[in-house]
Amino acid sequence: MTLPTIVSFWHGPMSWLEALSIASFRRQGHPVEVYSYDPVAGLPPGAVARDAAEVLPRDKLVFYKGRGTPGVFSDYFRMSLLKQARGVYADLDVYCMRPITGPPDYLMAYERPGSINGAVLHIPADAPLLDDLLAIFTATERPLFEPHLQPLRRFEVAVRRLFGETIAPEHMQYGATGPMALTHYMQRRGLAHLVQPSAVFYPIPYEAIPSLMQPGSSIDPAIRPETLAVHLWRSQLTRRGRAEMPLPAPGSALATLCEREEIAISPPA
Repeated sequence: MTLPTIVSFWHGPMSWLEALSIASFRRQGHPVEVYSYDPVAGLPPGAVARDAAEVLPRDKLVFYKGRGTPGVFSDYFRMSLLKQARGVYADLDVYCMRPITGPPDYLMAYERPGSINGAVLHIPADAPLLDDLLAIFTATERPLFEPHLQPLRRFEVAVRRLFGETIAPEHMQYGATGPMALTHYMQRRGLAHLVQPSAVFYPIPYEAIPSLMQPGSSIDPAIRPETLAVHLWRSQLTRRGRAEMPLPAPGSALATLCEREEIAISPPA
């Protein structure tokens, strides 16, 4: 059985969490390609380094509000990867439990009721949905009221535009180009029935992720027969990127997963 290639974007050095994610996909039999603009320090064996400039030129790289994470840019990049039919996109804080076979043309899941997450994502390259999502980044003219934003944010952006400001995607609400856009346009295109339940990729809620660093924790109670992977939400471990990646405590769920995948988590000497 040939499994689809897992593709992802990364910027900067890697921690044990990204190594864990890559190792889990490799153990399940998936080829893994990591796209970056610079050589990635700590890229694990088995992952193939690819030049991100093959997909988007480096001058497109932006950071949230000019100084945060490249999370908004990663939304642009993942849609571009899918438009070029390069594989199944997965963030590198996703732990693979079972091979992702197929995949179906549309592969995504609810992270919670009413919100679709794209941490694991596949959309057909010729789908109008992809054009909708890419247009957020590429359209020279956008509607005054961005349809995918929450009502108050939609009004805020419209008012600022009326006063002559150019509001780029990286200066909108965090998540606007990810779950908000994906949820809105999936519903608008009448595709919501294709979304998988949260147990497939998000069996552990966002708020519970920090507890997986504590001794005695386990992911096992959350795993269901339909679970393919577990999103571990790096942002919850680093205070949305404002802190360094901590090490999981011995005997914790994440330390146990690292042992399983032979990922060293000892602090550097």
